[in-house]
Amino acid sequence: MPKLLSISIFLFLSACGVDETTQAITGITMGTSYSVKINNNHISKSIIDKRLDEIERVFSTWDETSELSQLNKAPINQWIKVSDELFFVLRQAKKIHKKTQGFFDPGMGRLIDVWGFGAIKAQEKPSQEKISQALAVSSIEYVHLGHSRVKKLKDIHINLSAIAKGYSVDVVTNMLIKQGFKNFIVEIGGEVTAQGQWTIGIEKPNHSIPIAIELQNQAIATSGDYRNYLKWQGKKYQHILNPNTGFPAKTDLSSVSVIHNSAMVADAYATAMMAMGSQKAKILAQQLSLPVVFILDQKHNFKVLQIY
Repeated sequence: MPKLLSISIFLFLSACGVDETTQAITGITMGTSYSVKINNNHISKSIIDKRLDEIERVFSTWDETSELSQLNKAPINQWIKVSDELFFVLRQAKKIHKKTQGFFDPGMGRLIDVWGFGAIKAQEKPSQEKISQALAVSSIEYVHLGHSRVKKLKDIHINLSAIAKGYSVDVVTNMLIKQGFKNFIVEIGGEVTAQGQWTIGIEKPNHSIPIAIELQNQAIATSGDYRNYLKWQGKKYQHILNPNTGFPAKTDLSSVSVIHNSAMVADAYATAMMAMGSQKAKILAQQLSLPVVFILDQKHNFKVLQIY
């Protein structure tokens, strides 16, 4: 019988289903927690921590010495040599940016900072002037790629938070598969890969019975609107931004869960779909044949829509 794990809006793994034959490893990475559960096998925690530390030194926006932070500080109109790892994720990000008509845009680092959703925290809603200034230098379209090199056309800041956690899940998953493990869960910041057969429960915003999802050698990522937000003068502003306006996205969605073979891909598409709203997201899911679970907002009584 497959294991049953309960996960929240960001796919938080509960401890149920763990027994004496299951190794559970937990830790901290990329400003969030991670969890690995392996059935009938064991691996050293230090091996996982070492690989995650390597990834964090590439993608962290919190660490000023990371490779991404150094790229953000680099001058414009100059080709910068980057690692294969950073180049790969940037290339995938640009592909998904195009497929989502720009709704997935990791070039919005300056906008993210203005709103206080990144390393820089804000205490109040930013002015229209600050938003407009940040929006003018906030698009991955201002990044050109070529032969393991990157050139910024404007002084933008790249923020890969909506794809790097999923990438990290994929890396750890592939590492475990190469070592012969066949039945395990990897979760980082709510992005999950299930190797073998597992049942995942997506918790609803109104805390009713979770939505059961069966996964077999698949990944799932959820993006939601009520865990990370700025509250100013009694109003909440969600952390997912509309790349067209520079403001937090106003959609009819409370959460989006995307299933894919890659946690990195699921991570990015879940973010994009939250930004675009259910109508455009449903069309995109059908075009790309993506299994998706939408939970509409409170105005729509948290109605659940499943597209397979």
